[in-house]
Amino acid sequence: PTPTARREIGDNLYVRELQPGVVVVTHEFPWPSNSLVVEVSESELVMVDTPYTPEATQTLLDWLAERFGPRQITAINTHFHVDRLGGNSTLIAAGIPVYGSDLTAQLLEERGEQTRQLMLSWLPGAENRDYYAAHEVIPYVAPDHIFELEAGVELQLGYETVQVVFPGAAHSQDNVVVYFPARKLLFGGCMILTGDTVGNTSDADLASWPGAVDRIASFDVEVLIPSHGEAFDPALIEHTRHILAATS
Repeated sequence: PTPTARREIGDNLYVRELQPGVVVVTHEFPWPSNSLVVEVSESELVMVDTPYTPEATQTLLDWLAERFGPRQITAINTHFHVDRLGGNSTLIAAGIPVYGSDLTAQLLEERGEQTRQLMLSWLPGAENRDYYAAHEVIPYVAPDHIFELEAGVELQLGYETVQVVFPGAAHSQDNVVVYFPARKLLFGGCMILTGDTVGNTSDADLASWPGAVDRIASFDVEVLIPSHGEAFDPALIEHTRHILAATS
């Protein structure tokens, strides 16, 4: 199926339906960051990662209710950085279960404020004032359904199996990927690169990263969603290997 055109549903918040019931959500705050929503039955949705802010996440929930009608939503955080879970407070307040690993919760507690200060350092000047003010106060709230990182978790949601897998440390120590085998759809997150650099390596394990990429290459994938960028092609796995090799 041909993806729909990207449309704006709120301030700096966009959706694009890649195929029926598969929605890539992009929040530009100010860096573009992707989340994923998948319709797994006529009554259930799965959300992989959140927009950066509670407000944008509420806008997304409102749009999902308009697009799909009343649905039970299950959310998954793929690691502890704010572009993956900045909207958790909104989800939890709405009674939405948020799955994340034990290490994600631990790193958020131990390193969350450190990562916030790093983010703020990337937002100098008057042109970034609004983003800076927002990033200063985003609540960093841990997932409330915890699984053991190494074990991952397999969820039966709607008509589908959803596999949350830890392939090894890469962009962060806790990064997981989310696989929808019935759709051959993989959310690869921040360990899958679309640009020509590895990006933020403040929490990365560059030695382990190539092996983690090798492990996800074993999945049967037709659509691969990165955290950043507008390419959704399994060829991103080979691209990521190339960038990592050039970096090492």
